Amino acid sequence: MADDAPVTIYMPLADLSDWLPVKAIRQREDIYCILGPMAEGAQWKFPPGTMVRRTAKVLPTGRREMVAAELDQS
Repeated sequence: MADDAPVTIYMPLADLSDWLPVKAIRQREDIYCILGPMAEGAQWKFPPGTMVRRTAKVLPTGRREMVAAELDQS
């Protein structure tokens, strides 16, 4: 059950060339559901409705952000 307002996490593009900020809703500890809509022509690695793990990562910009990762990753 979601218990928080939407948060921003960074989504990898399908080709892993860049990261975009997207909204997600917390489902349980560090597990989030990606919200839409996805812009026409965009190719996110995880489409809206996908459950992902939120984890910290240093992006190519050098900034540490919370990002969407596959559930089976630690």
